[in-house]
Amino acid sequence: MNVQKLVFILFVAAFISCHKDEPNPSYTPPDSSFGLIYQKVFTPSCAFVGCHANESHDDHSHGVTLQGPDTYAGMINVNPKNSLAVAAKMKLIVPGDTLNSFMYQKLIYNRSTHKYGAPMPGGGLYLTENQITFIRQWITAGAPLEGHVADKSLIN
Repeated sequence: MNVQKLVFILFVAAFISCHKDEPNPSYTPPDSSFGLIYQKVFTPSCAFVGCHANESHDDHSHGVTLQGPDTYAGMINVNPKNSLAVAAKMKLIVPGDTLNSFMYQKLIYNRSTHKYGAPMPGGGLYLTENQITFIRQWITAGAPLEGHVADKSLIN
């Protein structure tokens, strides 16, 4: 076998071994207040490995996934994994009720009367007051999957 054929075969073998299947299309949330929270809060601040991504199965995530098509259903009127929060009758998100929405209380941890676990987001990340206000408005308006119910200027 000549050198050119050998180089060509090695090149093709290297190319084939490096080829990766295209990733599954990522979830596209609805054009709504929830969609803006998903895109502008969950994706950059929460939904990554080690926190609340699909791949996270550690104690830190507490089983809450903030990535993919099941995100909304996985947090509306769902019990948190924190036993103290469950004993206090909190849910991850209670439409219309920020006081009993565990996720919201984690976002305002330093001024909340509910201090269960650690503040969120973790890892040195933070949300702006405008982002937190947007989430509060969304929850207060019933936390709908569709429709714009919070002031977009707070999050854009």
